[in-house]
Amino acid sequence: MNRPDFDKCTVEATKLLYKQDVSNLILNIQNLVFDKNIIFESLQNYCQLTHRPLSDFLSNKKQLLYDGCTLYIPEYDYYIVLYNASIRCFEHLNWTLAHEIGHIYLGHTKDDDIDEVEAHYFASQLFMPEYTLFMIAHTYGKVTVNAITEIFGVSETAARKRINTMNKRTCFYATEKDKQIWKCQKERVEIYYDCLKTGMNFKNMYCFWQEMKADYERQARLEAYVNAY
Repeated sequence: MNRPDFDKCTVEATKLLYKQDVSNLILNIQNLVFDKNIIFESLQNYCQLTHRPLSDFLSNKKQLLYDGCTLYIPEYDYYIVLYNASIRCFEHLNWTLAHEIGHIYLGHTKDDDIDEVEAHYFASQLFMPEYTLFMIAHTYGKVTVNAITEIFGVSETAARKRINTMNKRTCFYATEKDKQIWKCQKERVEIYYDCLKTGMNFKNMYCFWQEMKADYERQARLEAYVNAY
């Protein structure tokens, strides 16, 4: 009996994440750098442009529009990731897109239950890297749902499922990519736990910290330019 290949999901998601600027507050899937030709478009706009009926994208089980799906155009070698424009929650939409990206990077073609499980696991690793969570737990103790939602910008349901999965692990290993990702994410993790101690708002403090860093970097570049001339 075939089973989900969780190791492959972790490896592929980590490889993609490693190429991104993971020091940002949260990942925005539509802004990621891909080494494949990927276009994002709403189901509604796609149907309007191609004159296809929305009924082509109804779920067989619920007779509702899919949250998302992916079309591959072989003659041009690119993917169209379609999403339901009715989704107003950023976390929900972001996860849906990450799930579809998982299908692409894992080479899925069957769209069966195993593919679905693997795509979800890929999204989990992309948003909540395993080694980063391990280091958070190692440094700060028990990882809470609230910590994950605040730090990584995912839903409470996604955070809770990730914690449950991590609790079942008996060992962890880390590649150099994992360590580099943690190094880039460590700063915002530290700010979150500092805010937790002081009662300050994490999102406000992190935005302020990012602005301060940007100002410092701009000043450093300006001084370097002046000194060069």
